[in-house]
Amino acid sequence: MSKIKKAACIGGGVIGGAWAARFLLGGIDVSIFDPHPDAERIVTEVVANAERAYGMLTMAPLPPRGKLTFCATLEEAVAGADWIQESVPERLDLKRGVLTKIDAAADPKALIGSSTSGLMPTQLQRDMRHPERMFVAHPYNPVYLLPLAELVGGERTSPETLLLARERLAPIGMKGVILKKEIEAFVG
Repeated sequence: MSKIKKAACIGGGVIGGAWAARFLLGGIDVSIFDPHPDAERIVTEVVANAERAYGMLTMAPLPPRGKLTFCATLEEAVAGADWIQESVPERLDLKRGVLTKIDAAADPKALIGSSTSGLMPTQLQRDMRHPERMFVAHPYNPVYLLPLAELVGGERTSPETLLLARERLAPIGMKGVILKKEIEAFVG
């Protein structure tokens, strides 16, 4: 089974921070880039909430926690990552621009998921050089507790990418549900 070795979270708000918590508590090192001045505080609080919640829900041991690194640039954050999760505000122009920058800076084999809750992956991947590896990974909130993510490909996403994404989510306790067709707002 293929595992995520290093994750990058681009956007450190509530959803980006919760993705970071899910990865960290799954034993994966995470690099974060978010230019917002409160991003580090927000992510740190979300991770602390996740740890508290896990402690109240289960006595099952977690793997050793991954290392969290805040980065000064998007390029620094995605360096060496094999899973990149974009969670910037829900604006097509912003997300498309950020995803295009991620695509240019990341390892060509890295998977790129978008946390959008309604934008179509075909629209998001329009300007990418490697659109075959980009998909929507729409999580249920809070990401660190609810173990489900809809995986939706665009017209240029390879079917292998979605299968690999589903496989890589399993070791961190997430079930990836592959949707066969992109629709506005997805299923959940």
